[in-house]
Amino acid sequence: MKRALLTLALLAAPALTGAALAQTAPATGTTGTNPASGQQRTIEAITARSDRGFSIRVPAGWTPLKNVPDTDVAFAYRTVGALRPTVTVRTQDVEPSIKATLADFRDLFAGQLVKDVPKLKMLGEKTIRVSGTPAILWTYTGDGEGGGVRWSQVFTLRNNRLYTVTLMTPNGAPADLIEAGREILNSFALTGK
Repeated sequence: MKRALLTLALLAAPALTGAALAQTAPATGTTGTNPASGQQRTIEAITARSDRGFSIRVPAGWTPLKNVPDTDVAFAYRTVGALRPTVTVRTQDVEPSIKATLADFRDLFAGQLVKDVPKLKMLGEKTIRVSGTPAILWTYTGDGEGGGVRWSQVFTLRNNRLYTVTLMTPNGAPADLIEAGREILNSFALTGK
């Protein structure tokens, strides 16, 4: 019964939560000419902060995407092969009466992955901490739209809000892109109480 309620709550959550507002702020200014010095400035990183209780930092070269359905923030990198690497953060409020745990979501997501990802191959699962809160890190591969894909996904639960961070890179992505992806996932922080 609990699993059925949890599934229903997650399916309804996007309609209930609406679009979250996120602010993106360059760490070192915007691209363009500095009026005071006349010198060119570049963005070294962008930190997205959301009133939904999180922040995430992406390095230069990642472009913020707007109006991505059921997503709080999204960034894309330049095309690698036939695919554009992306990182997304999604939050979902969970009805407190369900009393869902991180393990409940892990089991629900594991069952859904098998259905949603063609040629799924789970590469690893690790228990980690995000801002002191238990979290799960998954790495898996499968077929995506346009070719073979590697996903790294972090999900955690705090104060009846589920946070899911997903990094998608094409198979065979350059090592520096993989490292940048690790840094992005590691930068994810919970800022709410």
